[in-house]
Amino acid sequence: MGGLTDGVPEAPGEQNPDGKGRPSRKGMPIVLLIIRYFLYVLLILALLFAGMYMVWINLGTRGDFFWANYGEQHLEEVGHSIGRSTAIDESMIPAAYWYRTYDHQVHPTGGDMKGGMASEADQLAADHWEHRASMPSEEREKKTGRPLATRARPNATYLVYATADGRPCVLAYRIQPQWVSRQARDRYPNPQNLLLVSCGAALLITLLLVGLRAAHVISSKLKVFNQVADDIGRQDLDASLPRSNVLEINRVLGSFDRMRATLKESLEKTWMAQESQRRQVAALAHDLKTPLTIMRGNADLLGETGLSREQQSYLDSIEDAIREMADYAQAISQGSVGTASGRSGVMAVALKDAVNNQAQGYLNARSLRLERDDRLGSDTGQISGDAADLTRAIMNIIANAADYSPDHGLVTLTWRLEGGQEGGRALVVTVRDRGPGFSSRALAHATEWLYQADSSRHGSSGHHGIGLAAARSTVESAGGRLILANAASGDGAAVTVSLPVQ
Repeated sequence: MGGLTDGVPEAPGEQNPDGKGRPSRKGMPIVLLIIRYFLYVLLILALLFAGMYMVWINLGTRGDFFWANYGEQHLEEVGHSIGRSTAIDESMIPAAYWYRTYDHQVHPTGGDMKGGMASEADQLAADHWEHRASMPSEEREKKTGRPLATRARPNATYLVYATADGRPCVLAYRIQPQWVSRQARDRYPNPQNLLLVSCGAALLITLLLVGLRAAHVISSKLKVFNQVADDIGRQDLDASLPRSNVLEINRVLGSFDRMRATLKESLEKTWMAQESQRRQVAALAHDLKTPLTIMRGNADLLGETGLSREQQSYLDSIEDAIREMADYAQAISQGSVGTASGRSGVMAVALKDAVNNQAQGYLNARSLRLERDDRLGSDTGQISGDAADLTRAIMNIIANAADYSPDHGLVTLTWRLEGGQEGGRALVVTVRDRGPGFSSRALAHATEWLYQADSSRHGSSGHHGIGLAAARSTVESAGGRLILANAASGDGAAVTVSLPVQ
């Protein structure tokens, strides 16, 4: 009953000009497959029904049951037996009939009728006995074996006979096959109903078995799509596609093959572009070392000259910036070749000191003032994340605040500890400027990559939607969150970073 083979690949595909396998478009249309299984059902049912019919005929020939017309054909014979007898028992009445006997006062004396059938017989016998014909006429009916009265009901046909001593006897029969054994008749369904139930069960079992077989075969052939999907998921775009002997499946496999070729071409272009970008970034990071070396050497030479205290502070800021740029270049170089250092964590106090030093130098260079509000204690715990990454993230926020601050404006940097989630602690860093604040749209989208739609804050022409987005990415990777808000007084914007403290 296969119709289709159970294996996934069946035969090698046709060859493309490049040597890659391509599934053949030949195969059996699925409509023929469906018709084939319909024919299976019809064939099996025909064989089952033929077998049941032979069993039915054999049982009837052997005399295991009476045929449906037995009751009508043998009425005269049974009526003669009743008319010649004074005592009626089961041996005289075939199991194709139900009977009930009465005395001369029409009181039941025996028989095998029960329930509604017995009530119907009692009513017929009583009605007949009240309006019975003359005795000579009744005697003629007894001699001919014909019934004295007949009444047809939906459940059976009832007939009244008279025994040899003039007592009524009611017979009932149904137009249906009936078991020869009275015990089998009363205990089991009649042969006709049993045959119908058997045919229905055979039909259901046939449909179930053929349906399960068809589902198994079709499912086994559809596994080729799982194989193709797995190959594409592993980016194995050179694997040969399997082949099926179902035409529609081969057509879909052909579409998969075209998609695979297009995807392979697209991915190769993407990989080449990424590789080129990595090389360019690595080259740029390497080339930065030369100007940084020159700047560091000149800063060292400048430090050997006589400088005032103010000039020395400026030189210290330059040297700190050079070291920071060198660290950035080193991180970029390592990241471009996939050897970036792991994140081990940073103490909250160390993070605060690093950010404060860089913020002071940066804001001084921008002619802005820094106000520090330090509310940290001495034991503040450790923060998960890389120190340089977190420092850059907070400095991005400070740089954003500086860009939107008025000339000679004030930027406030607040450090404090608060209760975190699940009973822990959190380091909360707030950067506030005195600029125009965020618009309602910027509050919702300013941390998205390349967002530049905020026109409420001046000087935005030099922004490309990177600083706050990069800061948010770094903070969230450390398990924290970044929140944008406007100052409660309506003067400026406030960006808050919350980092869990271990």
